[in-house]
Amino acid sequence: MTENPRRVLLIGLDAADPELIERWTADGTLPHLAALRRGGLSGRLATSAQYLAGSPWPTFYTGQPPSRHGIYHDYQWRHEHMGFAAPTRDWVPASPFWRHLAGDVPVVAYDVPMSLGVQAFNGIEVSGWAAHDKLAPPASYPADLLPTIMRRFGEWHIGPEQYGPPPVAELLELRDQLFGGIRHSADLALGLLQRPWRLAIVAFGALHRGGHRLFDRSSIAGAVTDSEGDRFDRALRDLYMACDDAVGQLASAAQDAVIIAFSTHGMMPNTSRVDLLDGMLTRVLDGRADVRPKHGLVRRVGEAVPVQWRRAAALHVPKALRNRIMTLWSAGGIAWDRTQAFTLRADLQGYIRVNLDGREQRGIVRAGHSFDQLCDRIAEGLMSFRDSTTHEPMIEAVERVDQLYADGDRRDRLPDVLVRWSDTPAAAHVAVDSPKLGRVERATPGRIPNGRSGNHRGQGFLISCGPGIPAGERLRSNADVLDLAPTVVRLLGTRVSVPLAGQVIPQVVAAS
Repeated sequence: MTENPRRVLLIGLDAADPELIERWTADGTLPHLAALRRGGLSGRLATSAQYLAGSPWPTFYTGQPPSRHGIYHDYQWRHEHMGFAAPTRDWVPASPFWRHLAGDVPVVAYDVPMSLGVQAFNGIEVSGWAAHDKLAPPASYPADLLPTIMRRFGEWHIGPEQYGPPPVAELLELRDQLFGGIRHSADLALGLLQRPWRLAIVAFGALHRGGHRLFDRSSIAGAVTDSEGDRFDRALRDLYMACDDAVGQLASAAQDAVIIAFSTHGMMPNTSRVDLLDGMLTRVLDGRADVRPKHGLVRRVGEAVPVQWRRAAALHVPKALRNRIMTLWSAGGIAWDRTQAFTLRADLQGYIRVNLDGREQRGIVRAGHSFDQLCDRIAEGLMSFRDSTTHEPMIEAVERVDQLYADGDRRDRLPDVLVRWSDTPAAAHVAVDSPKLGRVERATPGRIPNGRSGNHRGQGFLISCGPGIPAGERLRSNADVLDLAPTVVRLLGTRVSVPLAGQVIPQVVAAS
């Protein structure tokens, strides 16, 4: 227990990149974050995004690694029925630590990403309003809070991210919408902070969507005028500046609190080659250079449908049918009795699942030696591919999840094999070659097909300022996103009724 319990304000800037934060707090672009940085502790956070891009927010809010909370993507493989579906509380019951605090610790929580909805607890919570990832529809506890928000601010109008590169006009419109959303979120959060609280958690999702779509001009389809280009090139910086203004407002409203501004991962030029992985894995498993992925009629028809139509169809049908459509488009026509391994839906790292006997409903690969041999063969084959033009390697490592995470009762929800791409931009690839396995052509030569110019960096940032925290100190290098929950609990001077895997960050709590 802490002798002098604090009020704690957590400000989450979703996907704010540590490199950009450091640069723009140093040059005066972000004055409010710079003031917090000068007055307190700052540095980078290690994060589970290094291996599983969609996992770090659940890692933060559960205080557990992905092998225990089980969430790594917005559509995940469900081996029980050989299909894809969005994570739900009945399958991965990930619950935020603030709902399990002991004693009288009133909480305000606003829009924490990758949340599975709300539940009754000692506080108020708004979920799914302006976040980039919406695993559950907008909701609040108490329930009558959300209608009040809707009456004041309207329904949040940034829908799910669209696939493919759009014209620059659409991206500039997105910038304006995200800019307005930051201001609305700040106003909404300031209103919530007028209620009683000892722990407040406020998250801003605009930098996540903005980082994916506004990072550089490789997001754009078609011509760009000089004036459009100038606006586009400033767009992401504009969003960071708007978030910095929001941080300043929130910090002014909580001057007696320990303030922790953070991100659970960053955003950098897109390094993903996941669009090539299906073809590469097919070559590895077949062992021949002239083989192509064999998919059924439904998937071939689905791939021929324009991506905008596919997205619209998926968004306007009931959830059960949407899951079925996603499964047909992603795994339709796979001959399970002959398939040893297959790719999973992914947007950064490559995810591969072994069709394991005794786990998958239609598994054929035996556990033990056969599993090990197959994983080794996949790793060796994938590592043989190089860019067809530069001949540079494009894979940093191929790793097994059971070796990265030694235990966890939800490890079976995760991929078996992770492909970590080289830390270089991926847009320029035309094809990839392997001396033994031949060439895999990119369907969109010289462009990443999903239209994302930016993608996740496996580091986050932390800036903490408040009573007892020394000014200008650097965060120790081994601090992790997992450490935030136990650090907050210690600052609050209370306990939590769920296990937390991380360690208290001593520099943050030293004076408590």
